[in-house]
Amino acid sequence: MTRLLSSLLLATATSLVAADKLHLKRDENTGSITVHREASPEAILTQVAGPATRPYLHPIVAPDGKGDLTEFSPGHHKHQTGLYWGFTRVNKRDYFHNLQSDYWKRNYSKVLIASGQSVSWQTSYDLLGDQGQTVLTQTQTWTMTSSNHEHVLDLTWEGTGKSDVTIGKYKYGGLFLRMPWHRGKTKGEVVNSALQKNSQAEGKRAVWVDVGMDIEGRDDWGHITIFDHPENSDFPQPWRVDGQLGIGPCRAILGDWKIPKGQTETIRHRFLVHTGKLDPKALTKKWEAYGKRSYGDVTFITTPAKPVPLIDLNQARLEKIVEMDREHAFSLLFTQLVATDNPAIQKPLLNGILLGLDGQRNLTPPPNWFRLRASLLDQKDPQLTKLIDRLSQIFGDLSASQGALKLVLNGDASLEDRKEALSGLVAMRFQELPKNLNALLDSPLKVDAIRAYSLFNYPEAPKELISKYENFDTVGKRATIDTLASKLSYAKALLEALRTGKITKTEIPNYTARNLQKMLGGSFDKVYGKILEMGELSEISKNPVNPLPDGFTNARRIEVGVLAGLKFNTDRIEAKAGEKIVFVFSNDDSSGTMHNLAIITPGSRQAVLDAAIAMGAAGLKKNFVPEIPELLASTPQVAQGMKYTLYFAVPEEPGNYHFICTYPGHGLIMQGIFAVQ
Repeated sequence: MTRLLSSLLLATATSLVAADKLHLKRDENTGSITVHREASPEAILTQVAGPATRPYLHPIVAPDGKGDLTEFSPGHHKHQTGLYWGFTRVNKRDYFHNLQSDYWKRNYSKVLIASGQSVSWQTSYDLLGDQGQTVLTQTQTWTMTSSNHEHVLDLTWEGTGKSDVTIGKYKYGGLFLRMPWHRGKTKGEVVNSALQKNSQAEGKRAVWVDVGMDIEGRDDWGHITIFDHPENSDFPQPWRVDGQLGIGPCRAILGDWKIPKGQTETIRHRFLVHTGKLDPKALTKKWEAYGKRSYGDVTFITTPAKPVPLIDLNQARLEKIVEMDREHAFSLLFTQLVATDNPAIQKPLLNGILLGLDGQRNLTPPPNWFRLRASLLDQKDPQLTKLIDRLSQIFGDLSASQGALKLVLNGDASLEDRKEALSGLVAMRFQELPKNLNALLDSPLKVDAIRAYSLFNYPEAPKELISKYENFDTVGKRATIDTLASKLSYAKALLEALRTGKITKTEIPNYTARNLQKMLGGSFDKVYGKILEMGELSEISKNPVNPLPDGFTNARRIEVGVLAGLKFNTDRIEAKAGEKIVFVFSNDDSSGTMHNLAIITPGSRQAVLDAAIAMGAAGLKKNFVPEIPELLASTPQVAQGMKYTLYFAVPEEPGNYHFICTYPGHGLIMQGIFAVQ
């Protein structure tokens, strides 16, 4: 009783902390909803609600505005999208790993409370069966308050069976949170209400679980805590905690559960978004205030002893194989490899080991490795051999690396195999590779080889790259400039190439010029001169006021606007190779959405969009314009009623380039052909 009283007092005290005034904006074209503080244009949370894809929250910005606390589609789990809900088994159909239109259909997204100290919104989606029929309708109702030190989100999830629904037993599925974890870089920790940490919390019941980790742009940790409500079925639920600090309550760990046709299951959770040092006692008191129940009165029924297998040999998904303590996992995996002679089992096991060892090199192999390697190679299975060779390189096997180098240099081998072998040699920093890269500069592996130079201190690299520079295509030239700007010794050679005219000033992107200026100082300024912005922002009704860059006085002017529904007002622009163009991009979108216009190389749309998403917290500040060779020029994000005048030198190489909006989600639709003749 004393603990419950203290929690109620805490709730009263918390309510006295002044919450910020918030307001919601809904994009009529996409259905997405953003949360803003009063008088601020920057969103602190985005509800993505596309018409035919799984809904999710991302990004969720830290309460003080410093850093994104969620991540979209990371390399280790491409299907994970910030904070989302996706069951793994709904009548044996998987909505956790599948985001696409044949699984999800939006009924609506709408604003319930548009402004005030508390705002609210709702989304409704049908989960579709394999014949397109509605199996389950899920409705998510969100309420949010915020202050400078904490966001509080309340979720009510309702699932109505359109047929008899069985949520099948599985080790994860349902609500799930993905924060920005990166192997070998991120320090972080999962802690639950019983103070169990990381793998100790996997499969354990808890009333709350917190994830805290390093966040780009912060000196302290960002945290998201999830509360389980006492009225939820099987409370307190067991929790999924994966090896990359992804978490979610998972009732299906306990076994199958059902939603009969016509009935509705209601599940409630609260989310605290905060930063700094974790205070477990304070979190427990806040949970007591939320659940109106003393923590001491909670009964923790033991989770059934029979575990869900770590290795699901019927699912060859790499992310499902290694998700426990590394030493334990590898011991288990190598034991399984020794015990089986079935390639269908051996391949996912080897893939799991490679996933867990990603980025490492020159490791000591397990005692039985060489005998095991010989027996696996005896099977003469090409795919198995490839996996064994990759693992052998990680274990410092020189013969495996030399074999990979021979494959890279073999012009008759498949391009995919050669690319994969080159990537492995670069990852291993194989010291014989740099002197062989020159042989690849006239091959389909040209750009991969150019980029590989940047990861080695190879004195001959600048000479080899600059000697072939004039024969490279647009992407090859950009990749060369990026590589030469990656190290001081290389940058000095780039500066000399600028001085002698082998590389022209117009071929150096502004972001590279700024980096070179920092690296080389005054010597760069003497050769390059002043760094000029190749564009200017103004109101639509006003003309640019800054002087034109050299060569653009008589340049052709091309105007591009925006139509409703995430479309440019043209889908094709034609230009002559080498000509100068003045793009005037006007954002006259009636919806008020921000847009940009980027010129990219042929066939690079997906790579550019992936790079924009990967920018994470830095994306908004950098206008979602990634600094990669495939992106040739771009406007910044342009608000409604504004225009950007962009000065662009068309590449000398003909082809179908593209123009797109790189804002996340826009570029899938908002695009056109930039035909260079």
